[in-house]
Amino acid sequence: MRTNLSKYHDRDGEAGRQPGRPLGWDSKFRLNRPVLLGFLLAHFILASGSRAAEDAAGCTREMPALEAAAQAKPDSVDAQMALGVKRFRCGQPAAALEPLKIAIQLAPNNSSPYFYLGVSLLALDREEEARNAFKRMAALTPPDDEQLYLLLHGYAKLSSELAERLHEVAPDSYRLLQVEGEFFDAQNRPDLALDKYKLAVQKKPDVASTHYALGSAYWARFRSDEAAPEFRKAIKLSPEHYMARYKLGMILLEQNCPSDAAAELLAALTVQPGLADAHFGLAKALVQQSKPAEALPEVERSIEIDPGREQSHFLRYQILRKLGRDEEAATELARFRELKRSAQGNAPEPNPR
Repeated sequence: MRTNLSKYHDRDGEAGRQPGRPLGWDSKFRLNRPVLLGFLLAHFILASGSRAAEDAAGCTREMPALEAAAQAKPDSVDAQMALGVKRFRCGQPAAALEPLKIAIQLAPNNSSPYFYLGVSLLALDREEEARNAFKRMAALTPPDDEQLYLLLHGYAKLSSELAERLHEVAPDSYRLLQVEGEFFDAQNRPDLALDKYKLAVQKKPDVASTHYALGSAYWARFRSDEAAPEFRKAIKLSPEHYMARYKLGMILLEQNCPSDAAAELLAALTVQPGLADAHFGLAKALVQQSKPAEALPEVERSIEIDPGREQSHFLRYQILRKLGRDEEAATELARFRELKRSAQGNAPEPNPR
């Protein structure tokens, strides 16, 4: 049965709906409808369709010239952009990252490199980095309510047409099944969403992203025992899949396996040292192993990357107390309470002791 994605796109009353994912570790990755349109559709349609957009012969023929041009003109935004876009469209998202980042460094006010960087990161399941790229792209939009309104609705209509296009060109695609799963999630129909993710895995069991998507869906529903095998399969297929390693590490932490959790979190940080959540999780794993001195720099790195995360401040308070640094612990507790009040609109908060 065909899922009518365009009908959902055009339901203006759904603008404030949240996907059917509960609060928890994965809550920061939850997407509301406007973000869903510009973020997930870009992922599942543009990223998955990139290889089909360029035939193999064309990629083989044109890539050497673009690489030579980018090497000969390292300060050329156009040369770096052309190489990055071509690599993305030829199904090489990882290789596309470097020239696109160079293009951003050369022209930080040009929004195009941010877009292609975002969809390349999404093709690699690096959601948080992609979200940051899109956020920086959005920040370049003039602060004009009329333009923002029209752009938002324009992207919504474009997403609807892209969904129809995907139905036309790839009705049996595993990516289409993933799109449908995300839309059922957005409509708070979790059982139907999981069915779509499972079908995607059945169709493409040798692709890491299908297992990662299914595992993430289980994990967001607190079904960790079912999520863990999917993350392990994703890691087996793509050992540098740091998001799968991070989420598996957090599951192992929940299952009171701090040593195994630390190993996965360290592996994630080896690939992406700027992942604040992994530093936080590693700090918790080290605390569970009675290693507060080793845990302290990890939680401090998490705070350095994401200073507004109140849980990190509370964990630092706990670690400082274990180390007998009571004065610093009191200061950290005050900071935690300040952030908590700010997040809750000055509502009373329980004594963390």
